[in-house]
Amino acid sequence: MDRANQTAADEAGIVNDVIQTIQTMLRCEATYPEASQCGAVAGQALSNLATSNSRLQQRLVERELRDCPEPIESVFWYLLASTNPKTNLAGQMVVLNTIKHNRALTETLCASEAGQMLVSKVGKMFSKREDDKDDAKTIMYAVVAETIEHNCLGTLLTDDPELDSYGLLDVLAVYCSENRSSTTYSEICDPGLLSALSSIIAKCHDLLCQVWQASGDSVEMSAIVEAYLCLTSALSVLIQITEDADPQLAVRVLDSRIVHHVIRLLGLLSQHLPRIEKASKRVNANANANTNEQGSISHLFMFKRHLIQIIGNIAYYNKPAQDLVRELDGLALVLDHMRIDDNHPYIKEYAVVALKSLLLNNPENQEYVQKMETQSVADDPEMARVGVQPSLSASGRVSLKKMDSDKPDSPE
Repeated sequence: MDRANQTAADEAGIVNDVIQTIQTMLRCEATYPEASQCGAVAGQALSNLATSNSRLQQRLVERELRDCPEPIESVFWYLLASTNPKTNLAGQMVVLNTIKHNRALTETLCASEAGQMLVSKVGKMFSKREDDKDDAKTIMYAVVAETIEHNCLGTLLTDDPELDSYGLLDVLAVYCSENRSSTTYSEICDPGLLSALSSIIAKCHDLLCQVWQASGDSVEMSAIVEAYLCLTSALSVLIQITEDADPQLAVRVLDSRIVHHVIRLLGLLSQHLPRIEKASKRVNANANANTNEQGSISHLFMFKRHLIQIIGNIAYYNKPAQDLVRELDGLALVLDHMRIDDNHPYIKEYAVVALKSLLLNNPENQEYVQKMETQSVADDPEMARVGVQPSLSASGRVSLKKMDSDKPDSPE
């Protein structure tokens, strides 16, 4: 529809008629299936009217989102909440055509309660779509990508994000994968977004503490699954943005306390991971549990190597980060994974790479590792059994010497 026809339709009151038609039809779609089809057609008409129509776009955002007293009464929400996939698709197109390439409208949308509900809904719909080539999923991605490019995703997630935000993080992970650039990462990862990622990792840590401390009986399985999905996407984002972070982004990552929460979570998983099999059995015993939930629990151990990778990425040529990891006992945790573990494929290799980053041009960390290695050798009972003991030279080199067999035993 060209601009002249759009203007004429607006002046004739057709836009208001279309919006009323959408709301009226979709209120009764459960009773009359044909009403849903009418709502889909009206949604497509509204999308066409809004395309490249800045005046209508602004009116839709202000009236239906910013000034809407009840978010679920927004015409956008009617379209996205419909049971008809075609109506959903029309709603997604209306949203995209309304905010596309418009920072001001995107910011207004994300600042409103109705807009936040709207984009969160789109994110969840994106995560549930398995076919990456699906046209609807492409449109959903484009909607959330607008909020990412205009630095509004942090506003949507807030400083205290809920764990059901996994859909938005899923889109962010895909966006980072498709736009690999330190410049892009630095532009989109503002303090608000990094703070949200930090909070999500902290919340996942606290939820897992509840699961293990109370045997999971007081935690809903749906909450565990949401935490799994949220953490999967959050760690994927952090792996990518820390792998090629410029100095400014590296500083913001440290300021966000992401390192603190990553190390805490790694410590928790290292301590309690074997008990996750009990959780898997509880899931398998539940005949009503779906396969996604079962997989979420059984694959939780894979997070350990992701956390180690993030630690290594952040520490690479970053002495403040290297020192912080040591001070938070993260260096000891990485060293603890320097061994083969059949339950964690390649985790030793990830630990080796992370350790290299932690020791790079850092004498304090190098000395710390030397002492840890010496202590590990000294505590080995096999050494005493064969009659040798370790010795540390002034240069820090470990050597073995024969134990004095004539020396009397220490008194009991």
